[in-house]
Amino acid sequence: MLFRRRHGRWSCPARVLSRPGKSIAFNYQDSPLKLINNGHTIQVNVAPGSSISVNGHEYPLAQFHFHSPSEHTVEAKSFPLEAHFVHKDKDGNLAVVGVLFREGAENAALAPIWANMPTELGKEKAVEGVTASAKALLPSKPEYYRYSGSLTTPPCSEGVTWLLMTEPLEVSRAQVETFHSLMGGDTHRPLQPVNARLPMK
Repeated sequence: MLFRRRHGRWSCPARVLSRPGKSIAFNYQDSPLKLINNGHTIQVNVAPGSSISVNGHEYPLAQFHFHSPSEHTVEAKSFPLEAHFVHKDKDGNLAVVGVLFREGAENAALAPIWANMPTELGKEKAVEGVTASAKALLPSKPEYYRYSGSLTTPPCSEGVTWLLMTEPLEVSRAQVETFHSLMGGDTHRPLQPVNARLPMK
């Protein structure tokens, strides 16, 4: 699936080349599983109470969703899956944590989400008795690449702080194929020009 190209200066995703930055403080709690198929991705809506802290600034977690193949490349390498954890502070500023997945073993943390992905567009699906663990979808190493960019799904808003984790998790080929089958193909946005916005430590 391709999105119409936006012409802002800080479009995202980008090729990532720089050295990683310092750690993020994660405060993620399990949340009742609520999903929506918005036609661009499968989105998990998160209950209040989860957040990250970056340089002492708190960003509450609003939702997370997936793209396949990955929307970022690291040293020209792409990955079969990428998760985006979307955070919004009290002033409306956005910070998105990206987690890459390489092909390997089945990912148990994805299993309850994959088993309940809705086919109906635009309607939230609440799964009784099942929780989503955002924390279980984080790598053990806290290092990340940081840069200023935009959202990768419509409306592709700019002014987003991107925090791309350096350590990939594993996902099975079958899980990737299941996601592709439901979404009808690729769900990534093409790489965008860097426009001199170098990733930061």
